[in-house]
Parts: sequence; C-alpha cells; structure tokens
Amino acid sequence: MGAPRIALFAGTVREGRNSIKIAEWAKSVLDTADIDAEFEILDLAAQELGKFTSATPPRMHEGAYEEPELAAWSEKVGSFDGFLFLTGEYNGSVPGVMKNAVDALFAEWTEKPVGFIGWGSTGASSALDHWHTVVTFLGMSIVGEDLKLPFAEFFPDFTFTPGEAQDAAVLALGTAVAAAATK
Repeated sequence: MGAPRIALFAGTVREGRNSIKIAEWAKSVLDTADIDAEFEILDLAAQELGKFTSATPPRMHEGAYEEPELAAWSEKVGSFDGFLFLTGEYNGSVPGVMKNAVDALFAEWTEKPVGFIGWGSTGASSALDHWHTVVTFLGMSIVGEDLKLPFAEFFPDFTFTPGEAQDAAVLALGTAVAAAATK
C-alpha cells in the first residue's frame, strides 16, 4: 500500500471563509514534515453539490448513486484514506452545508480515521461535540486531540494567526490521522 491520502476537508463556503485559510496553513505545516502521507485540500466550496433528494438513504446506496453530482462527490470522498475536518461553528453547531455534504454519503466515510480543527468563539467546542456524534455514527474513528482555535486568541482583526504551538498541534493531529489510515 502506498502513502495514505488524507483530506483536509475545508467545510465552509462563505466568501472570505476561514476554512480555506486554515486548510492552506495546515497543509503547509504537514507538507514540510516527515509524514508518510499525501495531504490534499478538499474544498467544499469547489464541489458541485446540489440538493440530494433521493428517496433511498445514503446508507443503503452502498456507494452507487444515480445523481451525477453525488456520484462525483462519492468518488472524491472515497478516494481518501483519512480526514481532517476543518469546521467553523454556526449558532452553536456545525456548518449546515458541511453537514449536508457529509450526510449525502455513508460508506465512503465508514472505517476511516478523522481528526478535527475547529474555530469560533470557543474554538468550535459545540460543533466539535456534534461532529464527534455524527462521525461515530458513520463508523469513523476519531484520532488525535481536537485543535480548537478561539477567535479572540487566533483571529485578531479577523486574520488567522497561528503560533508554534498550533503548528505542533496540527503536526501531531496529521501524524495521528496518517498513522491510523495505514492500519
């Protein structure tokens, strides 16, 4: 088996969003480390996803979808061996568009490791709790320690400013996901 492919799932789509900035930072830290894994940004804003209206629940599709957008999303997600979910916190919960994208699939997430990076007023504590419930139901394994980035500390003047401790934390998280993806 070659090096595992790990997606940095940037799960917000708003203009000027933090998810892509945080994904780019995390990827730059991980790419300079000696980790036997390929890290790729999976930008939700770049995906062609519509409303998923199939009468059949995703769990019953077993990876075969009629809608072309959903089939493409399935193929993309299924190509990864592990994930880092990058999530904001909207009204004390997960971003709706990200949750919809996750809920549209089932088998593609199952038995894959996932770690979390969250940001918000409390570092996305509530959203991270919600994500833990969701991914556990999907059969994913949560690895590493959540990296929480509170706005007051890491977004002065609305600009993301990580420090050495955050670099070390994302390195540890990426290493944990990559190690779990190779088992």
